[in-house]
Amino acid sequence: MQSSHRHFLARPQRWASPAAVGAALALMVPASAAGAAFTAHLTAPNHAPIINKKWPITVTATHGSAKLSGSVRYHFLFDGQVVSSQPGHSFTNGVYHDTLVFPGKALGHPITLQVVVSTRYGTVDLNWAVDARS
Repeated sequence: MQSSHRHFLARPQRWASPAAVGAALALMVPASAAGAAFTAHLTAPNHAPIINKKWPITVTATHGSAKLSGSVRYHFLFDGQVVSSQPGHSFTNGVYHDTLVFPGKALGHPITLQVVVSTRYGTVDLNWAVDARS
């Protein structure tokens, strides 16, 4: 079982025009639903991780009944814009486990955790709404 601690690191916030945000969101939907030749799922205990506490996630990836190998990486989005990207790791046998830790500066900000899952069959973006609590 692979496990590590990832911290959400925010960059200085830049506000994008509504048209730019809309265009970015429109591009995200086809990319995540582009008919990838595999199925991936993200599970987490809830949508409200506690600041500075371990928050476990699990990603599964299959092609039919075959358990896939691949890799994951993370994007953290605020208002549709990527504010942080973090590396993940590779996984085998269709399952990836990790533990994320959200720092105090994430408190009160609605964030989308985007787990990018890549296998030999393509790439899928898994989005999970997060509202970190104290």
